[in-house]
Parts: sequence; structure tokens; C-alpha cells
Amino acid sequence: MPATANDYYVVLFPTPEGCLEEPTLTGAATVLQLKPVELSRIFALRQPLPATRTATVKEASGITGALRAFGIESTTVPRHELHLEELSKKIYALEFSDEALTATIVGSNASVSAGWDELILLLTGRLLLSRVEVEERRRRGRKQTVNSRHLSTDESVLDVYVATSEINWRIRANSFDFSCLGSARSVTAFENFTVLSNVLQERASKAQFDDSYAQARSALEIVWPLEPQTKMGDWRRSGAGKFDTATVTTTDNEDQFTRYSRLRHYLRRSA
Repeated sequence: MPATANDYYVVLFPTPEGCLEEPTLTGAATVLQLKPVELSRIFALRQPLPATRTATVKEASGITGALRAFGIESTTVPRHELHLEELSKKIYALEFSDEALTATIVGSNASVSAGWDELILLLTGRLLLSRVEVEERRRRGRKQTVNSRHLSTDESVLDVYVATSEINWRIRANSFDFSCLGSARSVTAFENFTVLSNVLQERASKAQFDDSYAQARSALEIVWPLEPQTKMGDWRRSGAGKFDTATVTTTDNEDQFTRYSRLRHYLRRSA
């Protein structure tokens, strides 16, 4: 079922035991149209996670009611509550003061500020990108692979939520100026990102720190699978009777991370 702006997510709350007895697991999996092993994976993580997506609130309510009969608590989250149509505010630099945190937005001189007590959620993860390029040659009607390349990147990311906005600030390690760390600044982006995360946790004492995305990724594939994007280039002549083309397939998890980030914020705000 293609995703739409009017979708509803059924989010399961963890059980005290972190698992279900076999008859309950099988019955609940049938309700959710999942394999028992998929449902078991969700509960093993012991955190609220989406288990299915529906087109109507009535359908979602029917599922939550059926799950309740198995002793499983859940909630329905409308997709529009995640504000996915609004992009994260990409942050280039931060400035600390005793009272507030000021962030400079990428690509402009504009800035946003929030008092330390206004920060409510700090959520970290890693953005993974895979790019596969395959060059093919066509000669006399036959195709042959002549070259292939696989490129990948792995980047730390931090979403910051403030009480006055539904939209997060996003800090990506590879495009951030760590000058705000002063003498604590290190050589590598990885080390600086860790220091920055620790500083924000110390100063924003009322904010919840959440690093659960790394563990949740495999379970999120059930509702929010990564979708490779493939682009095929035009055929071009490379010699007598020979034509080459390149196919590029890109896969990244930023959309999945954003959905999870917004869901965690929604649940935090609704608690």
C-alpha cells in the first residue's frame, strides 16, 4: 500500500516481559498481518515501535482493539502528526550562552534560539548512504558489464527538539562547524560529535537523550523499509558499434530516520 498523507500508524507499546507466549504472538501477528518472527523482533526491543500502517482511523482502531484482547497495548498515530512535509532545520553552527542555545541555519545567516530549559529531546543516529554504479556496454545487441563501483558513507546525526516547535533542528557531523567546542574541539568529526552530544546533554538537563535508533532500525524496516532509487543514464557511443550506459542505484536511511525521530518526539509530547 503506497504511503499517503492520511495514513495511520499502529504503534505497539512494550510488554513487561519483552516477549509474548506463542499463542498470543501468533494471534497478534495475524491481526497485524506480520510474521511471528517480525512481531517478536519488535517486542524484543522493549520500546514503542510502529507495527503496521492503515489507510483509515477506523481500520487502525479495529487493530488496536483486537490487540487489546491479546493484552497488548498500542496507540494510533496519524501520519500528519509527524509533519513529514516540513523539512528539518539543518544547522551549521551553534553558540552557547548561560541561558540559551543559538543555532545558525545552513545556507543562510538566519538563526534560531531556545533556552536550555526549552530543549526537550536530543535524538542521535547514523545516516547511511550506499551508491552503486554499474557501467554496461551494448555491442551488436548484446549487453555486458564493463565496470562497477560501490560507494558508501556513514555519518553521525543529531536531532534537537524544542518545546515551542514541532520541527527539529538537525546537525550532521560532516557539515557542521564544531568551533563552539572551543578548546575541547578535536581532530575528527566523530570525536567532535561525541563531545558536542555530551555538552548538550549536560546543559539541557531537562531534555531526554535518545540513542535508540541504531537498535530499532531492523524493526523499522517492517513499516518504513529503505527504498532504493535507480537512475539509468542515456546510451552513448564509445566506439565503432559500441554504446555505453551507467545505472546508478542509491539507498539511504535519512527518510526512515526522520520518521522515527518525529515519532519519538510525538510520543514524548503525548506522554
